[in-house]
Amino acid sequence: MLKLLFAALAAVLCFAGQTGADLCSLGSVEIDGNWYCQPVQAIQYSNVGSAGTYNQITAMNADGNCSSVPKAFSGPLSPLDEEVSLHFRGPLQLKQFAAYAPSTFGKVSHRGFPHAHRHQQLHNRVEAKGPVAEEQKRQEVTATIDGKVVSWQNNWFGESSVAAPASHTSAEAAPQEVTATIDGKVVSWQNNWFGESSVAAPASHTSAEAAPQEVTATIDGQVVSWVWNPFGASKTSTPLTKPPVTTPAEVKNADASIEAATTSYPQTKVTSQVATASLADNVDATDAASTYDRIGFYDSASQTLDNLVFLGNHGGQGSGVFDYMFGASLAYVDRDGTGGSSSPQILADTTLPSDSEIVIMLGQECGNGDCGYVRPGAIAYHGFGGADKVFLFEFSMPMDKNTGFNGDMPAIWMLNAQIPRTVQYGNAGCSCWESGCGEFDIVEALHTGSTYLKSTLHTNTPGGDSDYIERPTSGTMKLAVVFRSSTSTIHIQVLPDATEFSSSLTASEIHDFCSSSTGHQLSLFTIS
Repeated sequence: MLKLLFAALAAVLCFAGQTGADLCSLGSVEIDGNWYCQPVQAIQYSNVGSAGTYNQITAMNADGNCSSVPKAFSGPLSPLDEEVSLHFRGPLQLKQFAAYAPSTFGKVSHRGFPHAHRHQQLHNRVEAKGPVAEEQKRQEVTATIDGKVVSWQNNWFGESSVAAPASHTSAEAAPQEVTATIDGKVVSWQNNWFGESSVAAPASHTSAEAAPQEVTATIDGQVVSWVWNPFGASKTSTPLTKPPVTTPAEVKNADASIEAATTSYPQTKVTSQVATASLADNVDATDAASTYDRIGFYDSASQTLDNLVFLGNHGGQGSGVFDYMFGASLAYVDRDGTGGSSSPQILADTTLPSDSEIVIMLGQECGNGDCGYVRPGAIAYHGFGGADKVFLFEFSMPMDKNTGFNGDMPAIWMLNAQIPRTVQYGNAGCSCWESGCGEFDIVEALHTGSTYLKSTLHTNTPGGDSDYIERPTSGTMKLAVVFRSSTSTIHIQVLPDATEFSSSLTASEIHDFCSSSTGHQLSLFTIS
């Protein structure tokens, strides 16, 4: 019943069932080789995502060449269902930014201000017990759950040939204490999984509200499921809470230790299933989310930064690396967004000048290979993963009359996060961009001084709508970008000025975003 209810709620989100097309039949004009049709308040791309391959970088060699292997992708919104980075080019003032992910799974705590050398990983330190073959070594498992990348030791080696005792009193079957670090907080719980048992569950665990539920997730590229038994937390446990966001006054104390917290987790068992797509491609999993939780937030006026990091291609300026083979890697940016920094900074309430670019990623550093290959020495963080995600922006794009390279051509776009973590500007063979791993230009001025903002999809099946959104040269604009795997759509929507970037979004709110523009205010573009 709950699954049906959640699916019904999700079904009213941005959907491709709307009829229509672009508005070029009403007139168009060509400027510098680009066609512009009609100003609109919303643009929806449908049929996004098709099977293909791109070249995934595996090494950046001293001779300036790079090695790669083909990586296959498929499913709704692929390959942009993978981790993406958000990019902003001036002249642009970013006032607010928020990222949201489906609240399908139990929340994992995340921190406010990001800092170096803090890896948000979960390591299950429980030793395997029982008659397990020696060659069945524990493996490191990485998963993206609720927009957070976590990892742990996989201690499940299949069903034991030895029957579990009816009680949990023997040494080999006793509940074990598991200790882990999740997003910088130490937590612990009882591991109560002892394999399949013929003993019936206690009556107290048979009520409808406590019945075990099947949960699906993507772990190391495989869709897996496990039994989730929500029997309640220990009376002595302290639930994880979201740490406070950071303001400038707190930056100097950012390296203070995080208080340890403990919690009880339900008993689980992971079982492998055949997989052809990621968690975000699994319609049953994503459609079960009736709300989206905010996983990252920035506000320039209050200088608030929560679970995000500002980066730029300034390697060698305080952080990151520079060489004449590959140029500048990603580095922390300074408060003005125009140079490098030795540590994470909160972007000031300022306007980026022409051709200055900043990158926003999640405040979770890459580590232990969980981001794939990363340029050695680069500052590397996780991007925004999953096919279902929502981004909210508030920004202005004032005219600055610059006529130089990229002068007066503001833009907001996203890249497959593997691109900036290797080479964004440089040898095309040293990133996956050329082979189609994904770019989506959300709003971009294509010529100097343009007040027309175009959108374009760059994947193995590219396309771009010729209708446009008007550039906010005075005052700010609020904009939503909604990715929905169940409909294979990306929806760009201008929002009312009163829109708040709240801590969560309901299905109704997202539906209101996507249905607020109709008729000649909505452009529909189908990728083919």
